[in-house]
Amino acid sequence: MPLHRIAASMLLISAAGASAADLPEPLQVQVTGARADQRQRETTTAIVIQHEELVRHGDQSLSDALKRLPGISISGTPGQGGAISMRGLGNGYTQIMLNGEPVAAGFSLDSIAPEMIERVEIMRSATAEFSNQAVAGAINVILKKAVKRGQRSLSASVARQGGETTPTLTAQLSDQDQGYSYSLAATVQRKHTDKPFTDREEQRDPHGALLLLRRTPQTDSGRTDSLTLTPRLNWTLASGDTVSWQSFANLRRVDNRNRANETALVGDNSEYPRNFADFVADFVMLRSDVNWTHLMSNGARLETKLGVNSNRRSGTFDFYGMDVDGNPKARHFVDSGPSETSVTASGTYRHPVGERHALALGWDVSRAVRDEDRNERTFGPGGEQTGANNADYRANVNRLALFVQDEWEVTKNYSLYLGLRHERLETASRADAANAPDALDSRSAVWSPSLQTRYALPNKDVLRLAISRTYKAPPLAKLVPRRYTNDNNNNPTNPDEQGNPNLRPELAWGLDAAYEHYLGDGALVSVSTYLRRIRDVTITRLFEQDGEWVEAPSNNGNASVRGVELEAKLPLRRLVRGAPAVDLRANLARNWSRVDNVPGPDNRLETQTPFTANLGADFRPDDSALTLGGNLNYQAGGAVRQAGQVRLGSSPKRELDVYALWKIDGKTQLRIAGSNLLRQTATEWHDYVDADSVRRRVTVTPSSATLRVMLEYQL
Repeated sequence: MPLHRIAASMLLISAAGASAADLPEPLQVQVTGARADQRQRETTTAIVIQHEELVRHGDQSLSDALKRLPGISISGTPGQGGAISMRGLGNGYTQIMLNGEPVAAGFSLDSIAPEMIERVEIMRSATAEFSNQAVAGAINVILKKAVKRGQRSLSASVARQGGETTPTLTAQLSDQDQGYSYSLAATVQRKHTDKPFTDREEQRDPHGALLLLRRTPQTDSGRTDSLTLTPRLNWTLASGDTVSWQSFANLRRVDNRNRANETALVGDNSEYPRNFADFVADFVMLRSDVNWTHLMSNGARLETKLGVNSNRRSGTFDFYGMDVDGNPKARHFVDSGPSETSVTASGTYRHPVGERHALALGWDVSRAVRDEDRNERTFGPGGEQTGANNADYRANVNRLALFVQDEWEVTKNYSLYLGLRHERLETASRADAANAPDALDSRSAVWSPSLQTRYALPNKDVLRLAISRTYKAPPLAKLVPRRYTNDNNNNPTNPDEQGNPNLRPELAWGLDAAYEHYLGDGALVSVSTYLRRIRDVTITRLFEQDGEWVEAPSNNGNASVRGVELEAKLPLRRLVRGAPAVDLRANLARNWSRVDNVPGPDNRLETQTPFTANLGADFRPDDSALTLGGNLNYQAGGAVRQAGQVRLGSSPKRELDVYALWKIDGKTQLRIAGSNLLRQTATEWHDYVDADSVRRRVTVTPSSATLRVMLEYQL
């Protein structure tokens, strides 16, 4: 059925529900606990994935666990993790949050082990309470909050991938005594990697004659040592108020090396046909939040939070360029130390209006300061210094948001959510050296209204409709006009990168609609659809400057995005009487987009995944301590026209994962997981076509299966 008909039908049903004479039930403004029917009862559209589901397959990273959810896609090579996106839209369109706060630039959710997460909330449409920088939607990761009395648990695992071993150790402890409770989770890991890939570069004249052909095998290898801590303290005061302190600390040491050995089959070699680069860095991310909830005599509630975040990196990059015989030609050394510190303060005042109606208003204020010390030096063949560049700068990012929202259970079957958020961003930077990037001063303000409705049919099925305005603010790295250069082989398919201080936020209006059919015991079948209309869409512009090819982000008109998602969870025994205890899971998502000012075909958004699908099952024999399961994930690739002369593309991804869980006794269980068993090779290509030639760069990356064995023990 066309989307406009679905939306019209839902509005008519909503209006009918508003005038129904059903007796109301008490309003559930905020739901606590893990009810099986939470998704069915909530007005706002969201999917909540509890801890048990996240750890079921024994995944090493959160991205591997989330890829099985409807509409979620993961960038990069199969089995190696990557950036997480919704509706196939990465590149900043998906809002990533940790405990309700947007994560800092450069933060990866894969730094958090699934064992340390209580739940993940997938929010398909925006609400006023959270930042509306969520054109595609938002993913909110909640660290463990639930406290068990006297809990002591330990899990140890060993993973084997591509001939390298990764040991991981996780410990958790918690306890409570009257109004006081605490918990602490810690994970330590040493990860070894060895990732070979091959670049193939070719150039042809307009008649198809081969002008250039190079083949460059490369290897990325290294080691990452990490320690993650998530302490939490809770106090319940005599007045009934609660105070909680939640912190997150992640410390990483990265030591990587890239080696490249180019062969020119046709034409000349690049400037440095043989080269290697070392990258050594220490990462420290610290986050601490204090929450206070004050209960008032009239039933109102005030929730406030004060948070501090620090994200620091100190490291060196060392590039050595050589000729085809291995003789030194040049060296490029970079010593950099970017750091970002932010302070946030937020609060929400909720006031009940009768038994089934509540109003809330709040604020969200933050100030972030980013400093970068970047010292570069270049050297000649004999080790003599040939140049230096000290490009240090400081930037401030201030954010102020005010919001109001209305949560109203109009009747027993019909509920309504209305929200309005005003968010203002100010970004300013100054240079600390004469050759640093130019000063930057950027301001933007966005009004974001949102509406969500839920109507329950007599058979308990649910119809949903949501309308919202969202936006995507350009990250600081895309605004600062600094040039990041490639050390070798600059060309239209391998350009330098540069920021654009004139970049404007992208604004979007969105419509979401869904029908959810609930069968009981967690079984459901749902279909949802969405539309987005984006203004001032950001594309990548390629140009030549002083003989060097450069790409920079640029606003370029409007874009349209639409899609449909299907999801089903069903016990096999509901279909076949006497069947084994098998739980079936399936979902698929189809996404389309069109950038108006880019000529077709394939003029979709640069990073959009057009299609994803999952098929999975879990089997636990009756009266057995063994559970078996698996999942087949498919993610489509295809071509994207970035501009009239530039096309990008990637191959599809297919990943097969299986697991076995054996509960040895009430305190001990053994989990064995195999992931990426199909070991599919990933291919990416980049084309540039002009009147003189056709240039193509193809990167081929083989992938490896991973075997992980995990022993979990409750002390």
